[in-house]
Amino acid sequence: MEYFTVCCQRRGSVSVDGIYQGENKDGETQRVFRCCAGLHDISLQCRVGQRCKEMTQRVTICGTNAIVPLVVRFLCDLQE
Repeated sequence: MEYFTVCCQRRGSVSVDGIYQGENKDGETQRVFRCCAGLHDISLQCRVGQRCKEMTQRVTICGTNAIVPLVVRFLCDLQE
């Protein structure tokens, strides 16, 4: 198993390869997600009225662990 977090200023829904995984944050803490090693499409859908500049990123996830997950960063679009 591989591990990753989805980092964004805002709260949103995370999907891996189109399958919903949950919210990116638990309170103020970043959640750690699990997946199989390989190439994945990671998506972050922010709440209504808020968008990330890039809503889906294709990343290779390998060589991670629960203590040192891969950080997938999303930036919010400032034009709301």
